[in-house]
Amino acid sequence: MGRLGIYVKDKIEREIRDIVQIEIQNGATPSEVNVSSMCNELLRLGLLVYKSREEKGAFDLEGWRRDLIKKVTGSREGIMILTALVSEMYLKMNGDNSVDKIDDLISGNITAINEAEAAAERLHFLKDE
Repeated sequence: MGRLGIYVKDKIEREIRDIVQIEIQNGATPSEVNVSSMCNELLRLGLLVYKSREEKGAFDLEGWRRDLIKKVTGSREGIMILTALVSEMYLKMNGDNSVDKIDDLISGNITAINEAEAAAERLHFLKDE
């Protein structure tokens, strides 16, 4: 393991020591977390950030978002198709083949899915005020 003799500003030293103390308070032993190991980890993370800034196109956030939207909408469409198929199979197995009953059941199931999604959105996401 290499050895570096470096000087840091007092503020940075205090912040590193504070991080070490927090880790020890959270249950780490002094042999697991110390100033040297914490500085090593912070330098490693800093180097990752530095290298990622040099590499253009290392992570395409817009492309990732676009792919995520495609996959989510495709999954939702698939769920709707499966809901329609299962609803129709259920009615046919029970001997009811009327188009009106099939349409009502599919409509009710899709409405229930939409309402569940809206309820989850209200529960998990903040509203703009």
